[in-house]
Amino acid sequence: MSLLDFEIDDSALQRVVSELGAAPREVRLSYNRALSRTAATLRKMSSKGLQSELGLRRATVLRRRIKSLRAKQGKGSEVQLWYGLNDLPVSEFKGKVHTGEGGASYAGPAGSHRFPNAFAARSERAGRRTIMRRIRQSRLPITEERLPIKDRADVYVEDEIFHQLEDIFWRHFRRDLEARVRYLRSK
Repeated sequence: MSLLDFEIDDSALQRVVSELGAAPREVRLSYNRALSRTAATLRKMSSKGLQSELGLRRATVLRRRIKSLRAKQGKGSEVQLWYGLNDLPVSEFKGKVHTGEGGASYAGPAGSHRFPNAFAARSERAGRRTIMRRIRQSRLPITEERLPIKDRADVYVEDEIFHQLEDIFWRHFRRDLEARVRYLRSK
């Protein structure tokens, strides 16, 4: 699990407000909308970027694991992005699965991994070749092997996503506040 949190500079906020001559209500509404839109933009960027970075077949696996949390405190509010970075099943990754002597192996964009005492099989859930392991000595039950994503995902989010966060917020805030001042006051 990883949590992304950021702070807004009050002096920069006041500078934009005084430049546009916005009312406090317009500022509060624009601020909340900019937070929501920033969270949505970051979720979308994270989903697309992590899919290619980790070598996943589908982005839906990640979309379920990225949540935005809204918290109101005092006179302001904040948004946090939560990333569920538990290991993913091998069938969710692009790449090749091989059964060899003593176990199975995976090779693909997520790197090379060996799983001793495992075997390649077709997953009932995903319908693709994956790596399975017996839980006991008997034939059943079996479980699908998983690959770690936390380290690579943390590095990507910190370097690529978090780096753009302030620019995205200010773009959304300024655009919304300008529209509120220009168009909504004229009515």
